[in-house]
Amino acid sequence: MNHSTPAFDACLKATRDSSLWGWFPTNRESVLTVPSGSVVKIDAVNQMGVSASEGPVTWFERLGVPADDVLPELADIATIPRTPGSSGHVLTGPLHVEGAEPGDVLEVEILDLAPRVPYGVNVSAHGSGVLPDLLEEPSVRLLRLDEHHHHYDFGHGIRIPFRPFAGIMAVAPPTDAGFVSANPPDRWGGNMDIKDLTAGSTLHLPVFQPGAQFYVGDTHGAQGHGEINQTAVEHSMSFTARFTVRKGASLTWPRAELPGHHLTMGAHPDLDVALQIAATEAIRFLREQTNGALSDADAYALCSLAVDFVIAEAVDGNKIVAAYIPKPLVG
Repeated sequence: MNHSTPAFDACLKATRDSSLWGWFPTNRESVLTVPSGSVVKIDAVNQMGVSASEGPVTWFERLGVPADDVLPELADIATIPRTPGSSGHVLTGPLHVEGAEPGDVLEVEILDLAPRVPYGVNVSAHGSGVLPDLLEEPSVRLLRLDEHHHHYDFGHGIRIPFRPFAGIMAVAPPTDAGFVSANPPDRWGGNMDIKDLTAGSTLHLPVFQPGAQFYVGDTHGAQGHGEINQTAVEHSMSFTARFTVRKGASLTWPRAELPGHHLTMGAHPDLDVALQIAATEAIRFLREQTNGALSDADAYALCSLAVDFVIAEAVDGNKIVAAYIPKPLVG
């Protein structure tokens, strides 16, 4: 498979100035401003090894990665001061999209994700994931990507298909939300870890701040729904998307369009509440798409009969339930 990055209007590199540890400031100065409709290539740095006490180069060398295969900017990014309460994710941004105002929707048409290095990392540790007491000692696993970008070699003859996506895509939260860590996903997106938001999908995010102020990070090469041991194949990527402001298209929660499905979601620490939010959003979407021809009772029944509700993220504080609505239901 020969990979070529789509043409882009602007490029945002991951540097010490354009990166920050995991939180979403509402007043951080934009690192790039683009008109609505622009295609932007954004370099993302996965956090693995960046905060290691011995430094990222030595950390990766212990896993068998040659120093020349470690991204050169990692050592510089590692020196960025950590804001108390921030998550361990490294974010690139914010990107300011001209014309975006609170109440609008930022449409993120995901065009491409390309690996920046030929490997990713998965970590299991005591105290993390859905089975925090399973392991006493951490398990760090280097996963190498084959030269054709088809799969990772897991070992034991098992191959994991390469299916890259950005775990974190977010706009700046509303000011009254206060300090917002990048760890729990919420209305502004964030650490959604929805594995189907791959190239060819479109994410719709409600806008809370002028310019939307978009952040990306936590790129993954593969993941199962739930990400149950706390990490995916953590892999630094280049993320390319078209950013378009949709005026008067107000949303309460993010939505997405996949090749075969529409997707609504809900996030909450309580899985039951996350499901209720996702179901309410799915009912609202179905009624909107049919111009009110469906009643609440109709849409509720249709959700039970034809919509899949998936635990998309289970380990990041707020759990995400995603409703997969088949396109043939509503066109």
